[in-house]
Amino acid sequence: MKQCFKRKGFSKFFYSAQELVALSGAHTLGSKGFGNPIVFDNSYYKILLEKPWSSSDGMSSMIGLPSDRALVEDDECMRWITKYADDQNLFFEDFKNVYIKLVNTGAKWKGSV
Repeated sequence: MKQCFKRKGFSKFFYSAQELVALSGAHTLGSKGFGNPIVFDNSYYKILLEKPWSSSDGMSSMIGLPSDRALVEDDECMRWITKYADDQNLFFEDFKNVYIKLVNTGAKWKGSV
């Protein structure tokens, strides 16, 4: 996944696996099975550690995106997933810093002015 981001020109946005993992924590919001879809917290990382998609339960395949599943297969990413699962304040601080970095590089989202 890190190589995919580089090929798509995101290398100016992401300088480390740590930043990629921190920014991926935004997936805690929404409807992909990572905790309460309207609460921003570190449940994303706690659920990643459980790897629920590997269960035989038919609903488990609906949890996460392929990119989420790829993170836990990378040792460097796994180190940060574990840290963020254990320390929500560290996640909040690192997410804030990488999000600001992303915005300051000129990233634009659909519907932005």
